[in-house]
Amino acid sequence: MGMLDRIKRRQLDGFKEFVINMETTGSTTRGQIFTAGVLEDPIFMSYVMKNIRTFKDFMELPSDDIDSVLTAQEQTLTIFAKCLWGSEESKIMEMESIIPRLMSRLKDELSYIKELTPQEVDAAKYYILKATRKLQMEEKINGFNWKFPPQDVFYPKQWKDGPGKIMFENGVLAAEGVYSKNKRIGSWRHNYDTGSILAEGDYLDGFKAGVWVFYYSNGQIKAQGKYKDDLKNGLWKEFDRNGHLTEIQYKEGVKV
Repeated sequence: MGMLDRIKRRQLDGFKEFVINMETTGSTTRGQIFTAGVLEDPIFMSYVMKNIRTFKDFMELPSDDIDSVLTAQEQTLTIFAKCLWGSEESKIMEMESIIPRLMSRLKDELSYIKELTPQEVDAAKYYILKATRKLQMEEKINGFNWKFPPQDVFYPKQWKDGPGKIMFENGVLAAEGVYSKNKRIGSWRHNYDTGSILAEGDYLDGFKAGVWVFYYSNGQIKAQGKYKDDLKNGLWKEFDRNGHLTEIQYKEGVKV
């Protein structure tokens, strides 16, 4: 069973929950989940990415929605102030026209903050996004617009034996390889929606096996190593965008 199967079974409810969880997951973990998801079902994941919102998107919501989020819980305005910490004065003063009745309290909250780490600021922004989605799910605000995938995306596709291609909705090749008994076998190539290579490697009876190589969207190698039964196994070499190498040992998908 793939990572996305349980999510798809719950259809729109599962889709919404997955999107919300991705929104508030750190960039490293989100990237790992995104890559695994794109390999499994690039169309489903393309809709996930279309729906992921950021703190910047929150700031562009109607002022009534923003006000409702910031007053829903006593601590929310305090946490919101952390999101703005370090911003230019002009950016903070823009809030005067958005939440005029809360401006005095917001200034007080900002004055209490002495120092924050980037991680603390990120955590505050994730909290605001969660609070926004909660009120949206409770239909207390309009919130963010959803862009749902077609209904057939939630159902398993049956593949004929032989060569197979998966296409993004923009017509770009998402993945290409061979199927046998509705399972991927042999050498496969997976792409970003721009057409640049995302990953390449072998499948055995539907599971990633042997050597795999993953790439950044610019074609630079991101990681390479071996899989066994769809789990990382042995030495993996991981590169940051500057080409710096980190070597990690895995056993059955777990770092050792």
